[in-house]
Amino acid sequence: MKKIITVFLLSFYCLVFSQNKTIVSTWTSLVQPVNVESMQNWKFKVSAKIRKESDSNSKCAIWARVDNTDNTVGFFENQAYSKIEVTEEWKNFQIDGNVSPEGKILNIGAFAENNGSFYFDDFKLEVLDPKSLKWVNIPLKNGGFEEGLTASKEWSEGIGRQVVHVKNFTVTTSNNKPFSGKKSLLIKAENIIGNMPHGKFADVNGIKMYYETYGEGEPLLMLHGNGQSISAFMNQVEDFSKKYKVIIVDCRERGKSTYDKTKELTFDIQVEDLKQFLDQQNIKKVKILGWSDGGILAILMALKYPDLIDKIACSGANIFPEGLKDEEMKDLKQTLARLIKENKDHKNDVYIDLYNLDLKYPNLKYEDLKAIQCPSLIMAGDKDVIKTEHTVKIAESIPKGQLAIIPNSTHSVVVEKPGLFNSLVIDFFEDK
Repeated sequence: MKKIITVFLLSFYCLVFSQNKTIVSTWTSLVQPVNVESMQNWKFKVSAKIRKESDSNSKCAIWARVDNTDNTVGFFENQAYSKIEVTEEWKNFQIDGNVSPEGKILNIGAFAENNGSFYFDDFKLEVLDPKSLKWVNIPLKNGGFEEGLTASKEWSEGIGRQVVHVKNFTVTTSNNKPFSGKKSLLIKAENIIGNMPHGKFADVNGIKMYYETYGEGEPLLMLHGNGQSISAFMNQVEDFSKKYKVIIVDCRERGKSTYDKTKELTFDIQVEDLKQFLDQQNIKKVKILGWSDGGILAILMALKYPDLIDKIACSGANIFPEGLKDEEMKDLKQTLARLIKENKDHKNDVYIDLYNLDLKYPNLKYEDLKAIQCPSLIMAGDKDVIKTEHTVKIAESIPKGQLAIIPNSTHSVVVEKPGLFNSLVIDFFEDK
């Protein structure tokens, strides 16, 4: 999908057990696979003890996923996205599931997200024998982490299809107050943007807007997409902060920023949020890098406040909803209908706001873009969910517009090809 970007992909992908690179992410996972071909249709229970010493915005949990023989996914649950409460004291957490009729591998994992120290111990797997109707313990290899992780190869650090190391995370064993035995698993994360100690809040336009700053020099504002937050630019901050004072914000209703439930979420109200924020920061001229909805905001800022904007670089932006590919629009509408139907106790209110935002707005015309005075780099992946002809027309309609269609890339080119993306934008900002 274009805007509501899922950050946790374990429900969709299988892990391949051969570590090959280091990546940047806000989360990591440690996983052990168990063959369950002889247990198809059986019920199972996965449990572990967890405690944490961490930032209040961090998450840790156990997860379980059944991979079928045809590489589809059967059962999946990650308790990080349920209402569990992990504290500084050891607690037991359990997932109850069923092995699908075509189940092959049951993946059992520990999950950690954002800065903090997360401890796991005493992983257990039980299955219900359909003949005896008794729960049977299936021994996990090194389930208590007494052997350490270097000597034991049963556990692998992974994210998505790849087994990788995630930058800013260390995965090891610890003798610091284990639940049982002499050791427990420790996943520790530091310096993940979006959750840094130097982060601040600004009171703007009736909300509290969270922001972080990096580097020195000319100000550069980075604006994330619809379902994202500051962490969307994890692959950009280091490169850009060498040249600019990078300011990244959580837009209202996202990340740590608050919102006013009585006001509709529109691009116009977000533009006013940003204007008030920049005024408070005493910024008279700013460059903007926007991804997806952030690119839309950059275009709108350039139209409404031309004296404030120096240059804009936008990736995957559209100026009216029909700029999305037809299948994307169909998917957005179907998902919104489901969210509304399943909206018990207002649990989907924010997601409904976000989907409505992209289905209703913005409502610009190509001729409106002629009023943009600043140099503008308009980018997209060649496999973007934005129609290529729409991206081209946006660039052509801006008097100082430049176009970059990045090959073999999707809407997520910002994370797929950060080196190429960053160099393109920096060269544009530097007039190279």
